Amino acid sequence: MKYIMEFVNHFLHAGGKITFLHVTVSSVIPISPGEWRRALSAISTTHMLKAEGGMEVFYAVKNSSTIATGIIEAVSAGDYDLILFANSTYRKHLNHLFGNKIDEVIRSSPVETAVLSYRDDMPLRYDRILVPTSGYKHALRAAKMAETLSMKHGGEVTVLYVGTDDDDPKAILDPIASDLKISGVRDRMVLRSGPIVETILNEAAKGYDLMAIGATERQQYYNFIAGSTADRLIKKSPCPVLMVKTINTIH
Repeated sequence: MKYIMEFVNHFLHAGGKITFLHVTVSSVIPISPGEWRRALSAISTTHMLKAEGGMEVFYAVKNSSTIATGIIEAVSAGDYDLILFANSTYRKHLNHLFGNKIDEVIRSSPVETAVLSYRDDMPLRYDRILVPTSGYKHALRAAKMAETLSMKHGGEVTVLYVGTDDDDPKAILDPIASDLKISGVRDRMVLRSGPIVETILNEAAKGYDLMAIGATERQQYYNFIAGSTADRLIKKSPCPVLMVKTINTIH
């Protein structure tokens, strides 16, 4: 919970609000005493967290047929701009780090969605952020979030494109570089060739604090939206990873 609060504090506007949602899966109303105790335990954990800039912290418990359905229903009924998940990378033994619950939310969410994969043994830092980019809108949104973090912490953003000169990397890298320069963010544009995942991971191993990536963008998704390049990067990254799925067109 503390990682979520620390991260959200960078993006919420003054006077904004964050709601911690606990979904109980049950077809019975009212829910069982055991489920209610688990919900109260989750709420008591978040109750000690504090927000910055006059932000308000709320807590909600919702009963639904599935976790994903409960999240989507809560977002659709409320005035929310972002869904944020946080997950420890120590769960690397799973075939898919986030699994189908989060994947279903990412696919169906009517608002922007971000997944922060952190390490329990590594504090969140933003001095050096790596942004592998494909030029698609989710990756561009990840670059924007990296820009915001770097502006607040005086960090440096490295934008990485894996391909060849035949791909016209300047068309992809130059607009991001221009935005970063306008914001006063120190930046590096890097072109590498080779296998995409392995090449990105090799760069990430050079002492970065965070990797910001876009969710998979394909006409036909894999079984898991984060189940291809994004999922492999998250599972193998030596640093925390922020994955972003936006609903907006980024210019």
